[in-house]
Amino acid sequence: MIPEQRFLAVTDDSELWDMFRAGDEIAYTQLIKKYSKILFHYGFRICQDKDFLKDCVQDVFLELWNRRLKISPTQAVKWYLFKAVRLRIFREQSKWNRGEALDENYEFLVEFNIESKMITDLESVELSHKIKQILNALPPRQREIMYLRFYEGVDFDSIAQIMEISKQSVHNLLQKAYKNFRSEWLIALLVFWSKNL
Repeated sequence: MIPEQRFLAVTDDSELWDMFRAGDEIAYTQLIKKYSKILFHYGFRICQDKDFLKDCVQDVFLELWNRRLKISPTQAVKWYLFKAVRLRIFREQSKWNRGEALDENYEFLVEFNIESKMITDLESVELSHKIKQILNALPPRQREIMYLRFYEGVDFDSIAQIMEISKQSVHNLLQKAYKNFRSEWLIALLVFWSKNL
């Protein structure tokens, strides 16, 4: 008879994290199940090599288990894992992007559902497509910050930690992204309205 798989009825990620740090294999398995796909999708926006990304996510979880006794508690498990995957991707960059410098030369694809995340009542497919184009025209770091801030709901401190930049740099990049987005957005709206008058 196969033993029944135990499942922890824990809703708080930080509690689950602490249990994993204490060596609870079920808590560790639940973290993997909860975050593997999310981390893969985040990583895919940086590097589109699916096999490489699967390895990165697996390596992150394996390293977490091996270092669990040295890992600090955190209230922001998701952001901790985002940072770990991001670091792993760039640490192993030679495997996916040979010869290209690390600084800002990566792509960050914005493919999130704009209708539900940024524009709640927009019905025009044409206009929402234009917004996606505007977002994807932003420089990669601005794109990543917009994604983290508006799609994932990450606060400024956590964005700074994930991207390993200062909080001031987060503010500056986000302001530049807003400015670039707003100017292009106004043009897109004018074109759209002129077509539909």
